[in-house]
Amino acid sequence: MRCTFSQSERLKSKLIIDKLFAGGNGSFASFPLRTVYMKVERNTETVNVADDVPVSILISVPKKRFHHAVDRNRIKRLVREAYRTHKCILWTALANKDYSLAVAFICITDSLPEYKKVEKAVIKSLNKIAADM
Repeated sequence: MRCTFSQSERLKSKLIIDKLFAGGNGSFASFPLRTVYMKVERNTETVNVADDVPVSILISVPKKRFHHAVDRNRIKRLVREAYRTHKCILWTALANKDYSLAVAFICITDSLPEYKKVEKAVIKSLNKIAADM
């Protein structure tokens, strides 16, 4: 499995994003991130979003907590890198499933986190989601 993060793995569908935040399958916090996830059936009208990837992710850093764009972009970059290196946890759990996942990572801290904290939170979140599947 390649450790890349392609455009097809990004969650871009407004319909799925609205359903995800309206009441996804699960939500939990692993500081400094809050994770929200939802199962997406592959044979619905949203088939183009989850056609060949088992997991699509969205990363959100609120402007209310981080006023400078460079800080928001740095946190998004840290989360993307942590997810990219450890996404095999979820991909192996969803290998033979007929659905895919939509996952959102939301930053809930007020200070810039270190990469080790972000990586630990992402691994914890991925393991918890994989255990629920």
